[in-house]
Amino acid sequence: MTTALPPSPAAPRAKSTRGAAGERATRDNIIRAALTLFAKHGIDGVSLRQIVAAAGQSNPSAVHYHFQSKDGLLSAVVDHVNEQLQPLQRQAMDALFAAQAQGGLTVRELVSTAIMPFVTLYASSYEGRMAIRFLSRLTWQRDVVGQSRLFDSAWSYWRDVVVVLHALMPQQSIDVLMHRGVLVGCTLLHGLADMSILSRQTSFGLSDMFKEHPLVLLDHLCDFVTGGLVAPTSAPAFPRVQAA
Repeated sequence: MTTALPPSPAAPRAKSTRGAAGERATRDNIIRAALTLFAKHGIDGVSLRQIVAAAGQSNPSAVHYHFQSKDGLLSAVVDHVNEQLQPLQRQAMDALFAAQAQGGLTVRELVSTAIMPFVTLYASSYEGRMAIRFLSRLTWQRDVVGQSRLFDSAWSYWRDVVVVLHALMPQQSIDVLMHRGVLVGCTLLHGLADMSILSRQTSFGLSDMFKEHPLVLLDHLCDFVTGGLVAPTSAPAFPRVQAA
């Protein structure tokens, strides 16, 4: 007498290509909608329901399905912006390393090159402008979560820039230059995010300059940042903090 073997359990059905593509499109739409709303109204100024509606989704639990939480969505938006910024940052660092190897690199040239990824993203499209406004909000909104994600994503780039800067200014403490690098990053984000305020300022022809000569404004920004980096230090270098 033979005993029949039980049938093997059916393998789980893989998602169809169309279904997977649809989920990716939904996820991407939610990220882009969140980016715009976070940039315009602040991270805590919009609800998940508003984000889902702006993404054209009818399911109010779509954010939880794709990102688990609002903080998960926030991290996904940061990653989305970084995907656009990082190739530009690699190009900038390659240019800085090449100029450094050739000799004659100036602090002003370093600044002009280092800020260009952010300027390029800002000038590339409406979404690029929203991306810069979103990053500028992370410097002060959402406290630990927002600032930590911004710092984690941005620090490696500015650290590399400051290392090149220190080679141009060896007389200055690396600690001071690192601190100034953080200030430069914040100044750059807020300066670009708030650039449109110049269009409402008629004094001294600033509104005309904003509309007709944006590259002149960029030169002014480079001059301003360069002046801050090369300024003499009136306070002693930061004391070294001993680990507990």
